[in-house]
Amino acid sequence: MTFKKSYVPGILGSVLTLTVIMAAPVKAETKEETILNKTDWSTMAAANVEGYVNIRSEANADSEIVGVLMPGYAVTVTEKGDEWSKISSNGVEGYIKNEYLVFGEEAKAHYRNMCGITGVVQADSLRVREAASTDSAQVGTLTQNGEVSIFGEEADWYQIQYSGSSAYVHGDYVTLSEELKGAVSMEEYQASQACAASSAAAASTAGSASVISADSNDVAMLAALIECEAGGESYTGMVAVGAVVVNRVNSGSFPNSVSGVIYQSGQFTPVATGTFQSVLARGARSDCYAAAQAALAGESPVGGCLYFNSGYGSGIQIGYQHFY
Repeated sequence: MTFKKSYVPGILGSVLTLTVIMAAPVKAETKEETILNKTDWSTMAAANVEGYVNIRSEANADSEIVGVLMPGYAVTVTEKGDEWSKISSNGVEGYIKNEYLVFGEEAKAHYRNMCGITGVVQADSLRVREAASTDSAQVGTLTQNGEVSIFGEEADWYQIQYSGSSAYVHGDYVTLSEELKGAVSMEEYQASQACAASSAAAASTAGSASVISADSNDVAMLAALIECEAGGESYTGMVAVGAVVVNRVNSGSFPNSVSGVIYQSGQFTPVATGTFQSVLARGARSDCYAAAQAALAGESPVGGCLYFNSGYGSGIQIGYQHFY
């Protein structure tokens, strides 16, 4: 696709029609190149994952997690290795396993498909239309300074996503971004996930358990185990699996750390099969991450249960699992 104008971050939209509530339109400066075309993609990589991928302090899966990279987001590759690559983005430096990245022109295409071009709405109120015409039906409105992802251009209109559907906004009222979407530090990511976890916990009917001290590696390991053991269960079921690990840490009959409980021999099948290690390397889903944080903060829908199994059984049933 070709982009001709120069614009900034944007919001999702369905189909756009342009009607702007402001005086005469202020036409953005026209540029022949967008940030995509101006970037030297020979030194870039993009995340080829569904959830997110962890950025490690060292080139191994046991090192500290220093940041995360969301699907399609791009980073600068400062050193490409056979298995891991050293990257830099938004002040975050670390290592990502090559199997979770695409490089060069493939990264450019992947970024464009996943992220589009970010734009910022410059009008007080910008109409979103079904087709690239002021005669087309209006499907919504974008507010000033709102961000949109642009995936194509038709004449003077930009194609965006709005409420999950293709839509259009007029290019005169959008400014293209001069920055690619990139890495997020672990502190920033944890803060955003903590908000999600507290919101989910507030809506939950779960009880409470002991809080344990945990660092970013503990959260990542617990989230990965939850995805392996309860990725298809409800949020409550995911928290319940996390609570079992927390209960074991506090019990005195098991290792006294999250890693010790998870890696204890013969306890969790995904650890024995290597599935857990694969999920940990690329990073667990955000909902599993939120469930892990909730469990570590003391939320327990299963009280002090120390075990669980799938299928038939006694104890507390949540979804297809029984806790006892």
